[in-house]
Amino acid sequence: MKTIAYLCSYEQNEEISAQQIAKQNAEVNSFCELHGLILDKVYTEESYRDDYKPVLLNIMSKSYKIVDKIIMTDTDVISRNKDFKDWVVDEFNRMGMEVICCGNEVNAEEDESLNKNISNITENIKNIPSLPEIITKSIEIMQDKNASAETLSKIISTDIGLTARVLKLVNSAYYGFPKQISTVKQAITILGFTTIKGIIISASVFKMFSENLNPSVFNYKQFWKHSLLTASASRMLCDEDSEDIFSAAFLHDIGKIILAKYDKDNYSKIYKFNCETEEEIMKMEEQFCGLNHCEIGNIVAYSWNLPEIFCEIITNHHNPEKSFKYAKECSIVFIANKIAEAIVSNKNLIIDNITSDLLEKINISEQNVISVYDELKEISLDFNDINSFFN
Repeated sequence: MKTIAYLCSYEQNEEISAQQIAKQNAEVNSFCELHGLILDKVYTEESYRDDYKPVLLNIMSKSYKIVDKIIMTDTDVISRNKDFKDWVVDEFNRMGMEVICCGNEVNAEEDESLNKNISNITENIKNIPSLPEIITKSIEIMQDKNASAETLSKIISTDIGLTARVLKLVNSAYYGFPKQISTVKQAITILGFTTIKGIIISASVFKMFSENLNPSVFNYKQFWKHSLLTASASRMLCDEDSEDIFSAAFLHDIGKIILAKYDKDNYSKIYKFNCETEEEIMKMEEQFCGLNHCEIGNIVAYSWNLPEIFCEIITNHHNPEKSFKYAKECSIVFIANKIAEAIVSNKNLIIDNITSDLLEKINISEQNVISVYDELKEISLDFNDINSFFN
C-alpha cells in the first residue's frame, strides 16, 4: 500500500501560493522522515475554491485499495467548508485511507520563525534575473524537432562570450578530440543539441550568480567544479534515451548558490557547523533559511520555465524515489553526485553509500560506477580552472 501527500493553497497570488506550498511540502517531508514513512507521490491542488477540488476528487476515485495513508498539514487543505471537508474525510476513512495531519506537530514558535525565514528568502529571490534572451531563444530552437545545427549556431554566434565557452568545452580534455573544433556548428554537430543546451544554460547561470559572492562564505569555484563533474558523471552513466540529463544535472544544486547569494546572512551560519553529509546540510538549511536548496531550487526552476526534467532533478536528486516520471534520471544524478563529491573532496568513492537496490532498479552495476569515478578523476584536473572555463 502507498503513502501519498496532498498540498493546497487558497492564495490566488502565485508568489504567496508558492511559499505556502513549499512550507506544506517541507512540513510533510519532515514528518515522514521523523516517522520513517516513504512518500510515493505528492499531489498539489491548483484550484483556489473550497467546493472545487479536481485533484482531490481524482485521488478519491483512483486510490481505493492502492493508498492507505494520505498526509497533509491539516484538514483545512481539503476545504475550509466544514460540510465538504467532513464528507471527504469520511469517504477516505470508508475507503480505508488514513488521513494524517502533521501540521500540529510543529511548535508554534518554530512555525512563526519558519514562516518568517521562508517569507524572507522568497521575497529576496524576486531579485533573481530571468535567463538572458539568447538562452531562452536557444532553448526554444532546441525544443523544435525540425531545428538545424546551422540555425542554432547562428543564434549562439551572436554572443562572443557564449561562443568561446562552447568551443572551450568541446575542445577540453573531457571530449578528447584529436583536432581543434573551430566553429559552433561543428561543436553542435559533435556534442548534440542536449549537451549544448547544458553548456549555454550553465555558462549563463554561472555568470549570473558568481559575481559578488564572498568566497569565505561560499566556495563557488568548488561548487561549479562539483556541478560540472556531476553533469559529466551523469552523462557517462546515462543511456542515450535520457535527454537533457547533462543540462539538468549541472543545475542540480542551483538552490545552494541562490541561498548563498540571496540569503547569505542565514546561509553563512551553516558553515560554522562541520556537516559531514548532505542530509545534515539540508536540515541546517531548513533550520536557518526555512527551505532547503532542493525546495528553493524548485521554485526558481519553475519561475525560469525550465523543462520538467530539470525541475524534477533539482527537487529530487537526494530522494530519487520521490520522482515518478523521472525516477531513473534522478537516481543517476544521485549516483553522479556521490562520484563528484568524492572527487572534489579528494576521497575514495565508497560504493556502500549507493544501495544495490537503487543500482539494480536503473540497471547500473557497481563496476560501472567505479569505472566512471576512475575515468572522471583522471580528467577532472581539466576542470580546476573553473573561472577560465566559463569566462
